[in-house]
Amino acid sequence: MNNAVLPSEVTSMAAQAMPKQREIAVSEFFSKNRHLLGFDSPQKALLTAVREAVDNALDACEEARILPDLTVELTELPEGRYKVRVEDNGPGIPKEELGKIFAKLLYGSKFHRLKQSRGQQGIGISAAVMYSQMTTGEPSHITSKMPDGRAQHVRLFIDTAKNQPKLDHQSVDNSDWWALKTSGTSIEMTMSAQMKGGRHGIEAYLKQTALANPHARILFRTHKLSTKLAIEKGAPPSTTETLELPRVVALLPKEPVEIKPHPHGIELGTLQRYLHEAGRQRVHNFLTTSFSRVTAPIATALLQTAGISPEAESNKIPRDKSEALFKAIQNTKLMAPPTNCLSPIGEEALIKGLFALYGDIDNLKDEDDLEHIQLPSKKIAAPVVDVAPEALVEATPPAPAKKGKKLPGKQADQQLALFQRAAPTTPEAEPAPAQVPAAMPAEAVAGSKVKIEADEEGAHVIAIGEDTFVTAVTRPPAIYRGNPFQVECGILYSKQLPADELARVFRFANRVPLLYQASACAMFKAVTSAPWRSYEVLQARGALPTGPLVIMVHIASAWVPYTSESKEAIAHYPEVLKEMRLAVMEAGRRLQRFLRRRKRAADEQQKRDYITKYLNPIGEALRDILNLSKDETQLAMDNLKIVLEKSRAAEGESKPKKRDKPSKRADAAEEQASA
Repeated sequence: MNNAVLPSEVTSMAAQAMPKQREIAVSEFFSKNRHLLGFDSPQKALLTAVREAVDNALDACEEARILPDLTVELTELPEGRYKVRVEDNGPGIPKEELGKIFAKLLYGSKFHRLKQSRGQQGIGISAAVMYSQMTTGEPSHITSKMPDGRAQHVRLFIDTAKNQPKLDHQSVDNSDWWALKTSGTSIEMTMSAQMKGGRHGIEAYLKQTALANPHARILFRTHKLSTKLAIEKGAPPSTTETLELPRVVALLPKEPVEIKPHPHGIELGTLQRYLHEAGRQRVHNFLTTSFSRVTAPIATALLQTAGISPEAESNKIPRDKSEALFKAIQNTKLMAPPTNCLSPIGEEALIKGLFALYGDIDNLKDEDDLEHIQLPSKKIAAPVVDVAPEALVEATPPAPAKKGKKLPGKQADQQLALFQRAAPTTPEAEPAPAQVPAAMPAEAVAGSKVKIEADEEGAHVIAIGEDTFVTAVTRPPAIYRGNPFQVECGILYSKQLPADELARVFRFANRVPLLYQASACAMFKAVTSAPWRSYEVLQARGALPTGPLVIMVHIASAWVPYTSESKEAIAHYPEVLKEMRLAVMEAGRRLQRFLRRRKRAADEQQKRDYITKYLNPIGEALRDILNLSKDETQLAMDNLKIVLEKSRAAEGESKPKKRDKPSKRADAAEEQASA
């Protein structure tokens, strides 16, 4: 039998298939592949929605130079649903932009600019609205007020087939709350979700957000449904818990400046597109105005190498000449791009934040239990700033702390529970606003026993006896693919942490905590590949170090190289991974010096104890053997003690001190050894 298909039949099948071809909207694609955006489980979806809303709020406040006041509210509903509400005090959004910002994917102001920001793709908050719509069929509620206008309220959906907003309702919000509020934006979404605690929970995320953003005040409320059994016993239908993360710094971080793209960070196709979009502009002017670090002499040299006239019109450059220009750029040594587009956390804030977060960890049972952490803010305030008594901000007064271990004496006086959880209350029992200081005055910390000092190598550290050590490293800015970035690392060592467990690693990108896909992240690789055994810390091959350690790694960049659209891990770019390893190793060397000093002090004390322990029996033996009097025995013991002390001191001086300076030579040596 001949099964061959005739040419006419092939033509007919092709013609029948053509009407089925159609364009796919990006919203339609992500609605079927929502796992790419972090909405692959109910628990993770809730965290992703809160994270995207908080990131947008912090970015908006910082760009308007407003100290952020954020409210995050989660209300449990029947049938496994949650209502998520996030409100800020930012500059507000124009009415005509509300639909596009919250209900159109790949729409935003951050994708094409080069400066540090939390959001960068224009996907996140719209994806949360889309997930809410898909799982519950309900619209999202947006309210926004600008300083010179009235609050605008909209209910909206996303038309996933067209990637366009669909307004369900639009009105003016005349409520007293928005009438008194100067400006701000609120988003409310209802979605199928699940709320859990632990290191992947909302509370852990918000605490880490407060650690990386000490200038923000965050109020977190959860309204939980009571169980049927509890209601039968007289409990209210729902209870409210409040967690306040106060503002501890009254200064906004340094504002990053938008920069132009660097020539070494573009590809041939991008250069050709830029030339076409420049129109009839002279190609010499195009090079000097479109890129950073390209001066007039450099542009002239590049064009001469490529064989292009400086007077040529940009959009008329032929393809072969544009390729010659691209090769000339790649073969020319240029200055690194400006780094004022970055705003790192800073060593001092990292040190104080780490110490504050783990200031009282007696109640910390394991890595998943972060509910009882207390911030001893009277011990440490990061960074310390002068605040006048009248410098007050609106805030909710701290609620009574949970019952915990009773603190003795001075420790109780120094303990101020900044991270507190209120006792369950009914929903209507909301605390009234009160006036609280925007930050702790410098004089409140002046007498503190805990201060940031420099060790013998000049590194910033906190060392408290033999129990606690904290340090942080901010690396100089570096470049990958023409994009500037900066890496920071902080290490906390405390005897109060479990000594037989793996170190805890906190990861941040542009001040945003990364809670998932740790093993796929370059930060995790940088920590596991560091030579911890040479730093006096136990480590199995290819694993995290073992010991009472907390390690924090942060990358600040104008373009963070995430592994996916969900922004959960950093890609393994060689330049980025190298800088992360160098930051971790420099902090590790500081820890090494602390541990070696502690070991020397312990050895010293052991020898002193030996002298004290055996001197009296030796004196008694000398008295019996030589028939010495009481005074002669005491004199012999004193002389023997002097001889032993001199011998011990001479032995210590004969041993050369190891001083591991955080130099390029040390970095290179460790890189070679670990390789």
